[in-house]
Amino acid sequence: MSKQFKHTTQERRSSIIYSNNNGKGGLFSPQDYISGDKTQAFIDDDISEDSEDSLFATNNSRTLQHEYGSTGRTGSSDSSEIHSALPKNLIREERDLLMDNKLYNSNHALHNHAAYSTNDPNSSFAPTSSIEDQEVIETWEDAIESGKDINTTFKREAIVITSNASPLVLTFILQNSLSLASIFSVSHLGSNELGAVTLGSMTASITGFAAIQGLCTCLDTLCAQAYGGNHYHLVGVLFQRCAIITIILSLPVLFTWWQWSEQILALFIPERELCALAAKYLQIVSLGIPAFILFECGKRFLQCQGIFHASSIVLLVCAPLNALMNYVLVWDKNIGIGYLGAPISVVLNYWLMALGLFAYTLYTKNEKNPMKCWNGFIKPHQILKNSRKMFNLALPGIIMVEAEFLGFEILTIFASHLGTHELAAQSIISTIASLAYQVPFSISISTSTRVANFIGASLYRSCVITCKVSLLLSFIISSLNMAMIYKARYLIARLFSSEPDVVRLVSSSLPILAFMQIFDAFNASTAGCLRGQGQQKIGGYINVFAFYCIGIPVSYLLTFHYGFGVSGLWWGITSGLVFMSIFQSYAVFHCNWNDIIRAAKSRNSEGAMV
Repeated sequence: MSKQFKHTTQERRSSIIYSNNNGKGGLFSPQDYISGDKTQAFIDDDISEDSEDSLFATNNSRTLQHEYGSTGRTGSSDSSEIHSALPKNLIREERDLLMDNKLYNSNHALHNHAAYSTNDPNSSFAPTSSIEDQEVIETWEDAIESGKDINTTFKREAIVITSNASPLVLTFILQNSLSLASIFSVSHLGSNELGAVTLGSMTASITGFAAIQGLCTCLDTLCAQAYGGNHYHLVGVLFQRCAIITIILSLPVLFTWWQWSEQILALFIPERELCALAAKYLQIVSLGIPAFILFECGKRFLQCQGIFHASSIVLLVCAPLNALMNYVLVWDKNIGIGYLGAPISVVLNYWLMALGLFAYTLYTKNEKNPMKCWNGFIKPHQILKNSRKMFNLALPGIIMVEAEFLGFEILTIFASHLGTHELAAQSIISTIASLAYQVPFSISISTSTRVANFIGASLYRSCVITCKVSLLLSFIISSLNMAMIYKARYLIARLFSSEPDVVRLVSSSLPILAFMQIFDAFNASTAGCLRGQGQQKIGGYINVFAFYCIGIPVSYLLTFHYGFGVSGLWWGITSGLVFMSIFQSYAVFHCNWNDIIRAAKSRNSEGAMV
């Protein structure tokens, strides 16, 4: 993910951190509700109570941003150190913006290079590129400090947002394909099997995976801050502590899945055969929960060090293997075992993902060397130390992720009361909706970063341009999604099921899903803008109200009181998304930009993470 303007002064940088495991809306993160000084107090407490940790806590008040935050003529740091610390693409980005605004001429650096070599015979003759980098940094700082306008263009923002979003699309589609492969492979076994795998996976999500993801989000704050303060050993301690505590807390849930899942599901689901099959799914999937926890914690262990591509590399290997294993274990004449092959594939892939991330960490040649954050296994007395403060950080993440998953679990329960065929159709439509969402969601992430960068640089006019471009790109993508879903609705239905009743229900509901794409994409885009502005709470309130006060109630009324069936579920969700898109758009473009910029500066001055 791009981090433009990272070397602008500390007061101008945004404090936004994005976590990509916060549910479909992507609006919430624990650090949005916990001030930075509290998390820093947690870090300091962890270090002060353990003398061994203190050995690794050198330069605890210095981060890369503090060290290189002030640059140019007034900076105290050596320019060669600044150049070596800053990624070239960030400097090029600022150079291009300066050139767009006629504030910088690339030939100027060449003249300075000649001056350096002529007037300073004792100089080391820095390369021309270093001289140009220095000129860009100084020109940018001078332009900001003198109040000159630096505005971007629609064309530039379209290019930047698209290029930043492109690799994310691949990652999210690969991650989404893990559940897609199970549903696709089981769908041709029959409606009961398809309904059961949907019910089982949704129950696993709401009672297990959502809570795990929410709990692990505390590492987005804690590990990032520990690493930023050069407490490398503490990063490894936090990773192990979170993983161990999460595994311990998951044990009662896993025991419940094994012993009482069928009885509990029967309280909500009228079809007892579906409950029995879903219970078997839960029992097998429980064996992969420890691996899933290690993967989620390990992913954050690497991401706090700026290594974002490791999980993508692992998924590039595991996603195709998952599809292959689903085919072999479900359908192969010699090895296939039918329905149970799907959850077995899930378990095997979770362990492969965890082992893959471990192998990357151990053997990577990455110059950042993630093993510097590892100093052996955690001591027993360290496991529960500061756990209360860790939960204080994790609780908002757990609540918000659970709220997202719970909403779709409610829709699944609604569909189960309509019949087996309706539940099977609902699972197929939900799968298509999730897959179609990945592109606008990637644009949303790219937008949030870009807007946050401009706010950090106090360039609010450029923020407005970025938000408009994001909406335009979302409209284009959603229009393509809408056209493809509508035109291919019969093909999609037949790909997932061979039962005529299921095909009919899916094909009749997909036009509604196609129409929904416009507002689903607008929701993603405006959510990204709000994240970048630091207005997550406003977006969160709109999201929860639209989903639980409009979307789900309307779904219930249309489905059960007006006889719309499965189509009613999706008309209800669409109505919630319409409300969400309108009010989030209003919040984005009718905000007080001066207050937003002041809030970002205040968060940074109080020590919030960047």
